Parts: sequence; C-alpha cells; structure tokens
Amino acid sequence: MNKSSYLKWEPQYSVGVEILDEQHRKLFDIVNDLTDEIEMGSKNLLPVIHDLVNYLSVHFKQESIVMMESNYPGYMKHSREHHDFTEKVKTFLQDCERGDEELGTKMIVFLKEWIFNHTTRLDMEYAHYLKDMAEKRNSSQA
Repeated sequence: MNKSSYLKWEPQYSVGVEILDEQHRKLFDIVNDLTDEIEMGSKNLLPVIHDLVNYLSVHFKQESIVMMESNYPGYMKHSREHHDFTEKVKTFLQDCERGDEELGTKMIVFLKEWIFNHTTRLDMEYAHYLKDMAEKRNSSQA
C-alpha cells in the first residue's frame, strides 16, 4: 500500500464546523480504503463504493443543513456539485456491478481530485462565509 497516494487531511481544510470536519476526514478515510482495495487488486469494491454512496448522502445532507441555516448564498451551486458528484459515484457503482475491469484507477483518480478540489475550494467558500457571519454577530454584540 502506497501511503503517498492517500488523501491526507490537513488542518487548513477545516471549515470550522466540527461535525463537517469529522465527516470530511471520514470521506478521506473511505477513499483511502478504496485506494487500498484497488492497490491490493481486490475485485470486491462494491462494499466500499456502497459505503461511499451512503456516507455521501449523510454528509451532503448535513452540509446542506448548515448552509441553509446560515442563508449561504452559494447553496444552490454547492448543492448542484453534490448532486452531480453523487450521480457520478453511482455510475461507478453500476460499472462495478457490471464488472468493469478498468474501473478502479479511473474511479480513484476522479474521487481524489473531486474530493480534494471540492474540500479546498467550494467548502472553503462557505467556511469563509460562516466565519464572516460569526464575526459580524460578535461585533454587533460588542
């Protein structure tokens, strides 16, 4: 197992909402588990992909709640990205069920790139928004 190919959580990826940060770390772990399965030549990727699909549902729902409760203006764009990503992962799941031999590498590259880019770009946008909102609340209470 090549640990250098793993997604590694870094403190700068934090969105400042502990439950979401925990869920992001868990997503990194699931993708790393999938990386392990692929690198070991496992032909049984279905359970890990199912775990990923299920966890995405939980995580994206929680993120949506946080964004809606804070009236985040980028919610619709963010939500569309979540939807599109989930659909792509479901396509990978269907391909895996059909026995696509080339799936592993394609899937892991896509997952790593998407999760890393989404976490460090779009998630940071709402993190900054939440931080700004908290600062405004604090300054108005002072």
